[in-house]
Amino acid sequence: MKISTTLFKLSFLAFIFIFASCEKENLSENVTTADASAKASEMANPSPASQQGDATIAEIVIASASEEENPQFTKLLAALVATDLAGVFAGEDNYTVFAPTDEAFDAVLGSDFDYENIDEDTKAILTDVLLYHVTDGRRFSNSVVPKRNSREIETLLGSSFYVYPDLTIDAIGSEANIVTANIAASNGVIHVIDTVLLPTE
Repeated sequence: MKISTTLFKLSFLAFIFIFASCEKENLSENVTTADASAKASEMANPSPASQQGDATIAEIVIASASEEENPQFTKLLAALVATDLAGVFAGEDNYTVFAPTDEAFDAVLGSDFDYENIDEDTKAILTDVLLYHVTDGRRFSNSVVPKRNSREIETLLGSSFYVYPDLTIDAIGSEANIVTANIAASNGVIHVIDTVLLPTE
């Protein structure tokens, strides 16, 4: 869906008060949150122990959103539930997710966005945005961050963005930074980013 960045933001803000709630997957409450303080050397060369985690991507997001202090992914979880995408990341298929923080979502949608009610148009826009943050397969930073120049990342939306050696991301309608890399899940990898990537010109 090709819309301007301004129209995209206005579309969200106009539909802020409607989000269809979706039944959450029954996931373990005992899932531990992956370490969110990866060093630059670990980003470039993840250790064999970090190649696969015990928790799924969905479980890691839920665990982080449930933390009493400094939860990172409450808005991401709400967006995944609202767009019926949460179950995708609870399965066995491998994905790499560039996961925006709560602050990143708030910067685009506002802190008062109602993630329990949206209409179908807003759901379609939000679905496209989320799919723009995901690529197929298990891709640690050594296959995401290039040593020089840029690396194209093709997303599930079908559009690409580019990653640079300094951990910056150049998307169609925004720029972001990878702030934590190589959070290993049983079904993929999470890289935390500080801005919501917009698939709009």
